[in-house]
Amino acid sequence: MIKVHIVSGFLGAGKTTLIKKLVKFIKGKKVIIENEFGEVGIDGEIIERENYDVVEMAQGCICCSMKSDFETMIVSVIEDYNPEHIIIEPTGIGMLSEILKIFDKNDIEEKCVLTLPITVVDSLDYLLLIEEFGEFYKDQVRNAGIIVLSKTQLIEEKNIDEIIKSIRNINKSAEILYKDWNIFTELEYDDLTNIRFDCSKNSIEFVDEIKNIAENLQSYSIKNPKEFNKESLGNMLDRLTDEDYGDIIRAKGFVYGEDGSLEFSYVNGRYSINENKNHNSNRMCLIGRNLNKEALSKKLNF
Repeated sequence: MIKVHIVSGFLGAGKTTLIKKLVKFIKGKKVIIENEFGEVGIDGEIIERENYDVVEMAQGCICCSMKSDFETMIVSVIEDYNPEHIIIEPTGIGMLSEILKIFDKNDIEEKCVLTLPITVVDSLDYLLLIEEFGEFYKDQVRNAGIIVLSKTQLIEEKNIDEIIKSIRNINKSAEILYKDWNIFTELEYDDLTNIRFDCSKNSIEFVDEIKNIAENLQSYSIKNPKEFNKESLGNMLDRLTDEDYGDIIRAKGFVYGEDGSLEFSYVNGRYSINENKNHNSNRMCLIGRNLNKEALSKKLNF
């Protein structure tokens, strides 16, 4: 039986970062399925650099608009790669409950064993997101078997306690891991992928409210944006908080400029910029609400 590991989490929570660490400790042939909400894939290329087999599904969500395509892809991945493990990173706006239902179908259940689904929770933004996105956000928390807090090294212990207390009100049984990922042991990473999950126990509530929130989120992708150096890229990312562009929650991508190739990641006003010598792409994706695509195009294109 093929083990399937799902790593969910909201936009910018740190799913790709956790997967990069996790796959190093998963023994045997593995394939990673990357689901991107935007038209262009970013995370797949980041993981592919580590020499893993990556299959991308872009421009949609595997829990809704691409559900039938995703079911077909699972079967195709099994036939084409014959893996021992499939690691799935759904888009950050995916409903974990709906994704889990896919693995309760006989044709997939006969070939795959689902391990405890992991949800990555951004400790910096958790309290804001739980308030702003309500049941849509709680769906990822409620249906997780393991909850891994990210960025805990950046907040005080009392804030971690507050987050854990809130999570426990939503999910009383999931294991919650909250220490810095850099000091996770091999055994701790191994424990994340070895416990079987029973899909039949999965449940979902507040379906209409969840779907309404998801439908309000948009993506805007740009292939071959204009050139940026570190300074101009930083200035551009600082401007993404302007209401003129809409409510931008997440942005990521690769750009070229006089400083060479750069990779950037933006989450709710915070961002990082890193040099990158291992890719030859030039593209970016922005996700948010009420996006002013005309204004963004003028800002980001030649």
